[in-house]
Amino acid sequence: MPVAVGIGLTNECNLACPHCYRPTLTQQRLSVPEVETILDNLDVGSVNLGVGENGVHPEYRDMLALFRERNVKTAITSNGYSLDMLSDEELSAFHSVELSFDFPTKKEMDEFRGEGSWEMASESVERCLRLGIPTSVAAVMMNTNYDKIGDTARFAFGLGCDLRVNVYQPVTGEEFTLSYEQFWRGFANLFAAGPVVVCSEPLVNAVMGLESSRGSPCGTRSIRALPAGTISPCPYWPAAAGIIPHLAGNGRDIWKSREFEKSRRVPEACEPCRFVESCAGGCASRRAIRNNIEQPDEYCPVVRGGEEEVRRIREMLRYTLSDPSDVPKAGNACTTVITTAEAAPSQ
Repeated sequence: MPVAVGIGLTNECNLACPHCYRPTLTQQRLSVPEVETILDNLDVGSVNLGVGENGVHPEYRDMLALFRERNVKTAITSNGYSLDMLSDEELSAFHSVELSFDFPTKKEMDEFRGEGSWEMASESVERCLRLGIPTSVAAVMMNTNYDKIGDTARFAFGLGCDLRVNVYQPVTGEEFTLSYEQFWRGFANLFAAGPVVVCSEPLVNAVMGLESSRGSPCGTRSIRALPAGTISPCPYWPAAAGIIPHLAGNGRDIWKSREFEKSRRVPEACEPCRFVESCAGGCASRRAIRNNIEQPDEYCPVVRGGEEEVRRIREMLRYTLSDPSDVPKAGNACTTVITTAEAAPSQ
């Protein structure tokens, strides 16, 4: 079965955003032979470039040429830097592009990400749309912006883009971690802004009653190759499952590794739950980061207050559905995509 592969070519970046999870103590870069090993030994359905700002890698353009030669469906998440250096022809080879905006205004964005970050990302959005490339805005939902996520969605729609949202993971610290109430209020704010294209955040998917997936995609339908040359179920996963050279000749064995098996494990306490088939314990990486892989997701309403709490959350999550779209990132992360109401079918 083809899988979604997330690849981080480098941990380097032109910015130093305070919520970033990339390691920064040493320079890490994948080589062209390592990327070839991934393509040769995994059934690659799509590739998304993330982690650091991939354009900082000195062989970035060679890597993109390799993906084109192999006819690999390729997407990228960028602050704009990795797009600015490409010709129109190179840029147009991407299946889709995402530009990072965590706030709906220039002032907030530049204060958080650095002076000029808003303009750089905005110019890239305009260029991509002009070239006819499917373009989205990507945001991380944090305790500093969950109450503005609806405004960020409307900003994205004004540009002609969908919005994709990931929940902040406390890989490097708790400063931006959402509380339980902020998590669910954030999704309520998000769904109030526009129809849902896809939702692979396990708890939300389950409580909404979509049951479109089982647990997180990580470790089941997706795999990550990180700049250190390691393989992992998810970029947030706290331990490596192996190294890229180990894929040679036996790439399928990585799915049987201890870390991948852990990522698919359902906590015993979740087994009787009526949501277990779609939730599977919630986000495995969030549980692993907490060293609580055997415990339910910290945002679980069933654990928090049983059926009464589930009803409260469901009442909060007023949503409509859009036609499903080809969203490469949805296959390799716990993520949610919403679209403009004008683009959605009537419900």
